[in-house]
Amino acid sequence: MTKEEVWELLEPIKDKIDDIYMNSDNEVVISFKPHNLAPISIYIFRDLDCELATVVCTDEREKDDTFKIKYVYSYHKKNIFFVLQIEVKERFVSLSNNIPALNWYEREIHDMFGLVPLNHPDLRPLMKYPENFPQDEYPLRKDYPWDKRPKFMKYGEYEYKKVKGEGVFNILVGPIHAGIIEPGHFRFHLAGEPILQLEIRHFWKHRGIEKLAEGKTPEEVLQYTDKISGDHSFAHTLAYVQAIEKLSNTEIPERAKHLRVIFAELERIMCNLNDFAWLFQDVGYTFGAQGVFILKEDLMRLNKALSGSRFNKGVLTLGGVNIDLDNEKIAMLKHKLNEIEEKYKEYANILHNNASILERLETTGRIKYETVKDLSAVGYTARASGLSSDIRKEHPYLVYDRLKFDSIVLKEGDVYARLRVRLSDLENSISIVRQCLANLPDGEIKTDLGEIKKNSWTLGYAEGQRGDIIHYVQTDEEGKIFRWKVRDPSFHNWQTIQFAVLGNIIADFPLVNKSLNLSYAGNDL
Repeated sequence: MTKEEVWELLEPIKDKIDDIYMNSDNEVVISFKPHNLAPISIYIFRDLDCELATVVCTDEREKDDTFKIKYVYSYHKKNIFFVLQIEVKERFVSLSNNIPALNWYEREIHDMFGLVPLNHPDLRPLMKYPENFPQDEYPLRKDYPWDKRPKFMKYGEYEYKKVKGEGVFNILVGPIHAGIIEPGHFRFHLAGEPILQLEIRHFWKHRGIEKLAEGKTPEEVLQYTDKISGDHSFAHTLAYVQAIEKLSNTEIPERAKHLRVIFAELERIMCNLNDFAWLFQDVGYTFGAQGVFILKEDLMRLNKALSGSRFNKGVLTLGGVNIDLDNEKIAMLKHKLNEIEEKYKEYANILHNNASILERLETTGRIKYETVKDLSAVGYTARASGLSSDIRKEHPYLVYDRLKFDSIVLKEGDVYARLRVRLSDLENSISIVRQCLANLPDGEIKTDLGEIKKNSWTLGYAEGQRGDIIHYVQTDEEGKIFRWKVRDPSFHNWQTIQFAVLGNIIADFPLVNKSLNLSYAGNDL
């Protein structure tokens, strides 16, 4: 898109903009005076109908004694990211009341950088627990040592929300759960059976992944990318390597592009089978659940045979892929996909024609369109409630613009709708793999990385099974990592669960939770 075409989109707020420039082919940076941040943001989010992609704060006090905050909005219709940047000393104006999707980002910036979002509606700690972390220390500031471990002691109290009224009581779930799921705290307020309010508290699994990347080479950061969220190890690594390849103007071989798509879609199939099985389990249909779990296991064994890893870890590298598919592996992949598809259809047919199962799924856990829009929800959570969201189509990468696949959007917004979107995705992933195999070109599978641009930044992204994944990478004067900001789809989607359960009974919470099946580790970083 040309600069002139971008100006046409921004015509209604042209008087509030000083200038625009292209950071890359689809990254448009808007320059403006600080007091115009709110009207420009609201126009882009509401009037242009963009979605919030990510918000990035950087500590650049060594350069000019300021922090920088970048607000990144995705404009789906034209494959553009609008980037608004402000300079901050100590405080900045909160936009959460106008754009609710910013709420957690502003709290994160307050926790990690010590900057105060003025007039924020809920400035309780998000990631730093006052029960065991000093509130006057800010881990993502450059002068904070990566290996500092504060004394483990009580520094304060976290104030939970309160609901008062006759007959109102609380049920507390987690953060330690039965089984092997990750830690998260759910605080229910009820009057009788219906849920009046759910308050979630996460970030128990915060590992400081972004901090660990500072000062490292792009190659060294690869050791962290597949550990962000276990079941999305490939998608997160893909988003990262594509950012580095943009910063180095590296064009990977065509065969490598097709192979990346194949392995990305195998990860989506695995995750969708897993979610399908767990929803069967949570409605009490154990026979069906175990049958679908077997299909997931078959796929993971296929992954192991193809790449040496059940999660396809180590497949990706900067400049291409490490693993090729010979004729024997291709034949194995085609055969196993045919088997999985045939058996999967039997279980999908049971799902769609069993009144007892549908009674549990339909109308349960509804999320309204207005909610997913306000929170910039992504993936199947958004598409089940009427909001289009698939970065493979909206900001195409690799060879997705040459492939035929649907990305269905439903309106019901309930557990069944979210499952239907997943099953459609699963079928499309199988089709995409077959298309890539049918058109797999000969040639190399990797190329040398070009020189990394110094003092530069860009976005890398990929569509994970839960939704789009955004990686912001900024280099320093040596071409090493100055700032790495990771945004997992769960960081947006976790906030929707607090609306999904309202009016439902507590017994349906496991179903609602599994219908979203969000990542704790990916969210917590």
